[in-house]
Amino acid sequence: MTDITALLTAVDALGPPFRVASTAWGDTAAGSTAAGEHLFHGSQLCDPGSGEARRMVELHARSRGMVTGRHAASLVFQRYCHRVCGVAVAAWAIHGVALDLHAAGVSVRFTDGSPDLLILHSPRALDDATPEQVLSATVDGHLRPLARAISAETGPGMGNLIGNIAAGFAGGFRALVDRTGTGLTTDQVRERAETLLSARPEMDRGGDFRVLHGAAGSRLFYDRKSCCHWYAAPDGRFCSWCSRLSHDERTQRFSEALAGG
Repeated sequence: MTDITALLTAVDALGPPFRVASTAWGDTAAGSTAAGEHLFHGSQLCDPGSGEARRMVELHARSRGMVTGRHAASLVFQRYCHRVCGVAVAAWAIHGVALDLHAAGVSVRFTDGSPDLLILHSPRALDDATPEQVLSATVDGHLRPLARAISAETGPGMGNLIGNIAAGFAGGFRALVDRTGTGLTTDQVRERAETLLSARPEMDRGGDFRVLHGAAGSRLFYDRKSCCHWYAAPDGRFCSWCSRLSHDERTQRFSEALAGG
C-alpha cells in the first residue's frame, strides 16, 4: 500500500506544476488566506448553480486585464488543468498510482489570479493503476464537470476545453522530463504519456508527442490540435505548441527551446 504522505511529499518536491498539499476541508474552509490568495473547492466549482466557476474566471480575467468571457475562461481552465493533471501525471508516471482527484476532495489555491497549489482533503491512492483509472478520477470526476460549468457560464465550447485537458496532461509529462531524479528517460516519459492519453479518444485527439534531440540532450514536445487563446491576453502570444502555428514554426520554436536548455 502506498504511503500517501510520502507520495505527496515526493510529488510536491518536483515543484510547479506539481505542487500539492494535504489539509482537511474544514481546516481549509475556516482558514484565512493571505493577501492575493483565493481558495476554490472543486465540488463548488463544478456546481452550475454556485457561481464559483464564473467567480474563478472573473478573478483570472481581472488579474490579466481581460474581460470576463471565453478567452479568459479558456486561459484559467488551462492553468487549472496544468495543476490537476500535473499532479496526476507525476503520481502515475513515477509511482504507478492513481490519486483520487475527484472534485469533492480537492481545493485549488489561487495566488495573484492563477492556480498554484492543489490541496487534497482526504488523499487516497490506487496502486498499480491503469490509465483508465487515472483518467476516471481526474477527468470524469473533476475536469469534465468543471469544463461543463465553465462552458455554460462564459464559454468556450466543450471541444476547446477538452483540448485544454489533454494539453494539461501533456504539459505535466513535458515538465516531468525536465526534472532530475525521477528515474525516467525522455523516451520512457513519452511512452507513458502516449499510453495514458491514448486510453481515451477525446484525449488522444488532443495532439501528438515528439522527442527532439540536441547537444544539451533530448526533450519532449507536444503538437496540440486546439488553442488555449493565450494570444488574446494583453501579454499573450502563440504558445510554442499552438495549433495556430504551422508544423515548421512549432519545430523552430521547439528547437530554440531545446538549444536554450
